[in-house]
Parts: sequence; structure tokens; C-alpha cells
Amino acid sequence: MPELKTESTTPAIQAPTNKKRPSGLSFRRFFTKPGVSPYSEVEWDLRLAQITDAQGNVIFEQKDVEVPKTGP
Repeated sequence: MPELKTESTTPAIQAPTNKKRPSGLSFRRFFTKPGVSPYSEVEWDLRLAQITDAQGNVIFEQKDVEVPKTGP
């Protein structure tokens, strides 16, 4: 059986040589603290979520939904 040659005809992809920062938008940190999850900064409450029809019959219900606590 003859030997098959597998040579690549596409040139090798090279990484760019200049280490320039990518262009685009950048944002300063404003409302959060480094190393702290924003979710741990919010007080949470468990509630009941319901969707009802026009007659008041429950179509969908989900118990113990975690939502941000409102008010003092």
C-alpha cells in the first residue's frame, strides 16, 4: 500500500506581535467592591409568585422565590 502524505497547504496562524490593549469600551467600577459578590450586598426575602386568570384561578405558582427585600 502506498504511503499517504499529509502536508498542510495553509500557512500557520501567528499571534500578533504588538501587545496593544484591545479597542472598545471600558468602565470604571462604581457600585461594586472588588472581591465581593454584588448579590451578597442585598437583603433577600422569600415570596410566593402566582399568575392567575381573570376569574382568580391560579395558572402558575412558584413557592419560595428569592427576591430583593424592599423597604426598611
